[in-house]
Amino acid sequence: MSEQPDRTGTPGGPPGPRPAPVRMVTPAARTIPVPLHHVLEGALIAVRRGLQHTGALEEIRRETGQAVARILPGPAAARVGASLERLHLHADTEQISAIRTDLETRLRPLAEAVLRDVARALEPQGARLYLGGHLGIRVMPPQRSLAAGAPAGLEGFLTPRDAHVDSWFNTAVNTVNLWMAVGPVRRGNGLVFYPEAYRRAPRHDGRHTLLPGQHTGPPMDIELAAGDILFFAADHLHASQPNTTDETRFVITKRLCLGPPRYPRHATGWVPYADPRLLGGPLEPLAALRSRLTGGGVRDLLRAWPRRRPRRPGRSGPVADGRAR
Repeated sequence: MSEQPDRTGTPGGPPGPRPAPVRMVTPAARTIPVPLHHVLEGALIAVRRGLQHTGALEEIRRETGQAVARILPGPAAARVGASLERLHLHADTEQISAIRTDLETRLRPLAEAVLRDVARALEPQGARLYLGGHLGIRVMPPQRSLAAGAPAGLEGFLTPRDAHVDSWFNTAVNTVNLWMAVGPVRRGNGLVFYPEAYRRAPRHDGRHTLLPGQHTGPPMDIELAAGDILFFAADHLHASQPNTTDETRFVITKRLCLGPPRYPRHATGWVPYADPRLLGGPLEPLAALRSRLTGGGVRDLLRAWPRRRPRRPGRSGPVADGRAR
């Protein structure tokens, strides 16, 4: 069956997404029981109170409160709260965008520490883990509160992104996404998955828009409590759910690879993944070498080569030695 993805459901139209089959797990004292090979087979696994388990949630909220106070006047900032559910009631689209941008800087070191802590705590996986430098600060206010002139280029971070798989862009095909809920994620403001499309290699138009006429299966959405961490394969066909709730949704995303990163030929970009054994020591500059020594890394160098190639002497323009020619 061929169909166009539906993310919301409208009165008189197709039914809305069904609940996705998310397996909830509880971390032990020193172990997070998530088998990543199951995730890469398509399972959706959420770690209950994962951010609380790492001790990061309160620090994230403290940094968030400081970012809000920097952008908004005092009384408004005090009413927002540090998990941002009420942000859209006290900030306009430009202010929300500024807060999100500030959080990208404030939360980067903390998010990297959380990723390292989670990787260390995961049960043995049978393969080395590689850590991605990606950081997604995803502050998604209700659709009706967004100004018509919402900043471009923030699809998936401030405004919804249509159905896609991450390897269309720059990620390895064996990437696992960690979708970390700072505040609650409701049905109606989270992610939509199309599990039947997993590993069917959905095609896009070259601009990351899903081509019509492909089988996607029915949409499914999720709910998470504050602090939960959802693990899912980055090559699941998924989309931002247009926020139809009364709350701003706040999620942080990081990525890791199970085994050496494998990049598809059709990707439009490339990002490295680091060997965590080399981070924080004298060999840190070599931490991403395994990523660089891949077809994706070579293609990235070739794409960048015309921009990096120095101009040949005598061919740089009408003025070469101080005199007009």
